Amino acid sequence: MIKKIIWIICCFFFLGCATHKLNWQSPYRKLSSLKEGDIVHLPTGVKVTKEQLINMLGAARIIYVGETHDNINSHKVQIEILTALTERYPQKIAVGMEMLKKPSQESADHWISGKLDEKEFVKVWTENWSNDFQYYRSILHYMREYKTPLVALRAPDDWLKKVKKTESADQMKENDDELPQMDLKDPYHLAHMKAIFAKHPMGGLSFEAFYRVQVLWDESMANSIVEYLQSKQGQDKKILIFSGGNHMQYGFGIPRRVFRRLPLPYAIVLPITVHVPPEKEHKLMDVTLPEIPLLPGDFAWIVSYEDLSDRKVYLGVMIRDTDDGVKILGTMKNLAAEKAGLQKNDIITALDGEQIQTNFDLTYLIGLKKPGEKGVIEVLRDKKPLSFEVTFQARRNSGHSP
Repeated sequence: MIKKIIWIICCFFFLGCATHKLNWQSPYRKLSSLKEGDIVHLPTGVKVTKEQLINMLGAARIIYVGETHDNINSHKVQIEILTALTERYPQKIAVGMEMLKKPSQESADHWISGKLDEKEFVKVWTENWSNDFQYYRSILHYMREYKTPLVALRAPDDWLKKVKKTESADQMKENDDELPQMDLKDPYHLAHMKAIFAKHPMGGLSFEAFYRVQVLWDESMANSIVEYLQSKQGQDKKILIFSGGNHMQYGFGIPRRVFRRLPLPYAIVLPITVHVPPEKEHKLMDVTLPEIPLLPGDFAWIVSYEDLSDRKVYLGVMIRDTDDGVKILGTMKNLAAEKAGLQKNDIITALDGEQIQTNFDLTYLIGLKKPGEKGVIEVLRDKKPLSFEVTFQARRNSGHSP
């Protein structure tokens, strides 16, 4: 058995999309002059209504809607567009998501068809992406209700491993025909990624290896989009693409790579946070990006920044899966577990009567809790069953950071 050690400080560790200060504008309008909810057509600087936006998006076969992964208001834009297009084009909308790898397509299909319950799907989601399902929950439940096809876009792990080990795109294709065609020579994409890597080097990874991985990420998603649109299931559909804004802006991430394979009309909508609250500025990447002589997209939708940090709850235990069960290796001072009386070496067996067999069972159930809610945790201590009432704390009240 592979033993995993994790800190259950809150229900999920939200791996927010690192973003950077806005370094582009509409040629005709300063975006900082706009207010939340404004939608601007970037080529002209003209403000449009949501209805006008949906009218124009109707002409596109592919609609890219970016996001900052840990901004719930980015996801509100996505579901507004999804809802409006679904109502206008019933049974003709599909959604492709960066968060799911291609081998998880069957699980995605089972979620939409109702064959997987939420806990089972969250486990798949967590293994594919991260513990941030709550940001996407309303989108995914809406898709399930309306049977909207969900397309898993991202490269499988074995592709990424192969790309890291090889020296060039030619060598990659020579060694493995399974890999998608890769364009490593886009000057604007290359400059953009060099600037990011210069400030945020990835451990011992060379820039060349880092860049190959970034390109594979985009090319695999582009390939998945084209495969779906050319399939029997997708040939009469419009597809919405939900991924990080960096994979969409300027078009040199996913859009250009899709168009190279299959020239179809498309549109890029970028939810943009113009003003970041001072307490959230630490999330901005310290990067000076190069000027790119391309429009960043077709539309900017102005949103405020709001994450779920105040809605996450803490237990405050370090745990590990063992042959005996989920074992507490330690508790954090002044957090819920210690206050309730949980101790090192306790084996957690249940939360609110739900059996706990793995650390995922525990994190999933904690993720359903709200700040201030109580729960009963059952443990074995020296093989003696005990139960403890826990009051789950919000981050803002705990004094601790994840």
